[in-house]
Amino acid sequence: MPDPLVNYSRDPVVMRKSGGLNNILRWNNCIKISIHAGSNPAKIMAKPLKPSTVLGIYYLTTFVIGAGLAFPVARCVAIGEIGARGSAILTLCWNVLFVMLLPMVLDWAERRYFKARFVALEDIAKTNPELALMIGEHCKKLSLPGLRLAVVDTASEELFSYGLWRTNPRLIIPDAMLTQSDKALAIPSIEAELSRFANQDHTLVFLIFTAIQCIIQQLLIAAKIFG
Repeated sequence: MPDPLVNYSRDPVVMRKSGGLNNILRWNNCIKISIHAGSNPAKIMAKPLKPSTVLGIYYLTTFVIGAGLAFPVARCVAIGEIGARGSAILTLCWNVLFVMLLPMVLDWAERRYFKARFVALEDIAKTNPELALMIGEHCKKLSLPGLRLAVVDTASEELFSYGLWRTNPRLIIPDAMLTQSDKALAIPSIEAELSRFANQDHTLVFLIFTAIQCIIQQLLIAAKIFG
């Protein structure tokens, strides 16, 4: 016959465990209710990375690198290793390098994060000849030779273009836009994006970075932190 004292001593433990389980279940149900009653669970998830966001990250990263390089350059000027003109030329050189690396970095990001497939206009013409003809004519009008299309399978409708000094333009386009039946909606958006690319200049951004980094160097020299 089992000892009733042993059973009695175990009951609170069982009750505590079952009580803890009930609390967990109630907390879980509250979470479910709040999700269904509140916002869409998809909105709780982080927003997907966009090509324009990648460009912004590249701008920020290269500026921080350039600002960091301003410290050793300012020290070289302070101890007389190079002059002020030499420091400005060095600053300009690494910013020109960043401009030239920009298309390659964005190409890598398209393949790595967006699984983009680069296609020529001839390939687009096989499935959407009207759209390919429009893009070709608009590129001629804007003097954009050798356009490459990066087709991405995404729910986003964002169009994005980039390149190096208009010599190797890339246009990122969602796959759904190439296959949609209403071409009247896609064509104006593509024309507007190509026109924006023709009028933008990434070089100007890095020239501004160069000026700011030169100012940082001069401030460091004036502060005499290098002796």
